[in-house]
Amino acid sequence: MKIILSSLLSIILFSGCMQQTADENLTGQEIITVSIEPLRFFTSAIAGYHYRVNVIVPPGASPATYEPPPGVIRDVSNSNLMIINGYLGFELAWMDRIIKMNEGMEMLKLSGSQDLIAADSHRHGDDIHYTGVDPHFWVSPVRARIIARDIKDFLIKNDPGREKEYNSNYLELDSIIRDTDSYLRSLFDTLDRRSFMIFHPSLSYLASDYGLEQIAVETEGKEPSPSELKRIIDRGREHDIRTIFIQREFDKRNAALIGDEIGAETVVIDPLSSEWLKSVRNIAEEIAGVK
Repeated sequence: MKIILSSLLSIILFSGCMQQTADENLTGQEIITVSIEPLRFFTSAIAGYHYRVNVIVPPGASPATYEPPPGVIRDVSNSNLMIINGYLGFELAWMDRIIKMNEGMEMLKLSGSQDLIAADSHRHGDDIHYTGVDPHFWVSPVRARIIARDIKDFLIKNDPGREKEYNSNYLELDSIIRDTDSYLRSLFDTLDRRSFMIFHPSLSYLASDYGLEQIAVETEGKEPSPSELKRIIDRGREHDIRTIFIQREFDKRNAALIGDEIGAETVVIDPLSSEWLKSVRNIAEEIAGVK
């Protein structure tokens, strides 16, 4: 475990230096717009200083309900490339209008390569259509490797002259993600208490990929009815839940009320952080009870 922790710390420090170097060299480059902060991490790591990364949803805002102000939309209209999740609430509501402002902009929809967790799915020919999609796939390192690969391919397609550099950056990032995956497996493989409770179900892919059980208070953006709340509290007691997670963007009072009922601590997490490594590591350690 000490070797893994030391290795991961080195990775985090290196990643921070890499981001700082890229930021220091941003002087009038072409623009890539991404929808949320975690996508800045992957895009900056692969693109280096050749592009300036513009993020639509600012820190602390909810991508489910965000309404971009005119200034943000204007920045998008100057972008050469755009990378989106594909199923975030604001994307579904605003993307058609944003695209009309810059119809020459190439777009990558990351959800297209993911095995999505959804309330329902059905097939039309070769296409699978999903309803009630959970969009939080970036939180899992297993899915993050797919994100990194797709961004690398997207950059090479649109900027083939830098293929060697993008490939090199991608391989370095992929190694970092694989090391993070190994660290999470070292935390979870021998875990006795494999269930956790969360207010908004943002860790579905993490739970699915690492053999955990997510007990969500809120489903499809709706708070529970009194009968559902009783069932959730009963499950919390049954599974001896010690922690209730809530995202930074949410009011934690309701989660705290449930915590008081079952004797669980309320912990704020930030899966929308641009510091993807730090965020995922912190979430995993909280689930595993590593302080």
